[in-house]
Amino acid sequence: MMRPPGNVPYLVDNLWEWARPLEYPNRRLAAFASPTPELAREAFGGECNVYQVEFNAGKTNKMCQLIRSKMNQDSKFHPECKLLKKLIIKKIGNDWFSKEIIEKNKIAALWMPCMRKEDVESIFKNSALLKNMRDEIFDSINHWHDVVLIKSSNEIPDNKGEIFFEYPDGYSLNSI
Repeated sequence: MMRPPGNVPYLVDNLWEWARPLEYPNRRLAAFASPTPELAREAFGGECNVYQVEFNAGKTNKMCQLIRSKMNQDSKFHPECKLLKKLIIKKIGNDWFSKEIIEKNKIAALWMPCMRKEDVESIFKNSALLKNMRDEIFDSINHWHDVVLIKSSNEIPDNKGEIFFEYPDGYSLNSI
């Protein structure tokens, strides 16, 4: 089931989804994990039960990790959470904020939770204000350059970065 992000601004989440390569998991459908029990506790914010993910038999999955070499243990700390918001506001200009609601609505949907890739593309194509800056904004999205695909759960590339995955064949959680 699709769910809105809890730690990443909706605007940024929508832009990341718009730029997401198809072979990568959709963050709104993904489960999130930490590579170590200590990081799981830290991400939770204190003492908690920690579990190890065990994947059910099957061949379909999409799993990746935000790599530490970019100093991002968690997507909520990714620099684009601030930079993309500032970029969009700069590009639409301050006078956009004083426009009538009917004019604002052409772009305001970018701030709605869980916009589909096609929806975001449509906003850029159909907005006279955004149409000319579409490529520049798309090219400024680097989140997916900071993420690596994981081929096997036995080959986690980094001991710090956030892991997220879609696993339609299911998984179980085993207490550690």
